[in-house]
Amino acid sequence: MDSEAIYQALYQRLSQIDGVVTTSRRLRHFNQVPSEQRPALFITQGNQQEAPVKGLNAKVQLEAEVYLYIHESDPAIAPSIQLNRMIDKVRDAIAPDYPEVCEYQTLGGLVEHCWIEGTIEVYEAAENMLDDQGIAIIPVRILTTN
Repeated sequence: MDSEAIYQALYQRLSQIDGVVTTSRRLRHFNQVPSEQRPALFITQGNQQEAPVKGLNAKVQLEAEVYLYIHESDPAIAPSIQLNRMIDKVRDAIAPDYPEVCEYQTLGGLVEHCWIEGTIEVYEAAENMLDDQGIAIIPVRILTTN
């Protein structure tokens, strides 16, 4: 198992999402990402859990978080509209490539499965707080063996 290759494969897949202006594996605070650099997508590495299996390779679950930042300058349009579209694009990007053949996303054969699991945190613009911004944090899980 090459955990760096796995995280890089996830980053490569998500950095190809249509409409994303800025991508990085180095998280930036939302106040440090100007509106012209949005939509922005950042991927951070999370915890790793390993479960040994006697006589077999250990099961390893890697975690990542995807941070989405959007900007909606039109006060008549809810920022959640753009944010929902970007969340759906992340879902599509890690959906199985060929669901009729294999119902798992394998990141090009590097892992057993990659999926979204848990609560997607959503923060929508509030006047005098996150003016014109929307933020989503998407938890991603990756199953592989060691």
